[in-house]
Amino acid sequence: MTKLREFSAQNQIPAGIFSGVEAFWHEGEKYVLANGTARRFDDCDSTIQQPIWRAFLADKQSHTYLAKIGINKASETFDRWYRCVVGGLDHTPDLLNDKLTPDAYNNMCADHSCPHRGRLCSRAAGLKNFEVETLYALKSARNMEHAATAVHVSLPAIKSRIAIMHEKFQVTNSVAMMAKASQLGI
Repeated sequence: MTKLREFSAQNQIPAGIFSGVEAFWHEGEKYVLANGTARRFDDCDSTIQQPIWRAFLADKQSHTYLAKIGINKASETFDRWYRCVVGGLDHTPDLLNDKLTPDAYNNMCADHSCPHRGRLCSRAAGLKNFEVETLYALKSARNMEHAATAVHVSLPAIKSRIAIMHEKFQVTNSVAMMAKASQLGI
């Protein structure tokens, strides 16, 4: 419980501001924010656990992908799904009225080179590793030339990446794109 208190203080857990269930992964463990309280998934009662299990069992796309990469053991599959699909702590519940709304971008995942990004986690945003890297570079660079240098691509390549991300985010300019990226936790 101490780890969770420290985590809560650092990450401003939004206790009690929404209905539904927010599932998140922290330091190798599954947690749930429900009814204004954050606790380990295994310590929750069945009224909280069951909808998460039902959402997991119904997510055929994730099961297919996990089987494809060789993860077939039930507990390992559930843990990977929990960590990657619903594992980011954001201010939007993952389960509301028994309906799964996975995170658009798993902002808790620090592994930006993960080969599963955009396939398992971050499916809704559909961001690939190089796009996340590009967004971080754009965020910290003075201009597009500096961003291109930071990610080791040409200026036309960075412009092409930006155009593709405009389409993914359904925006018409880079300011709106960066605002949406910030909302996702990038």
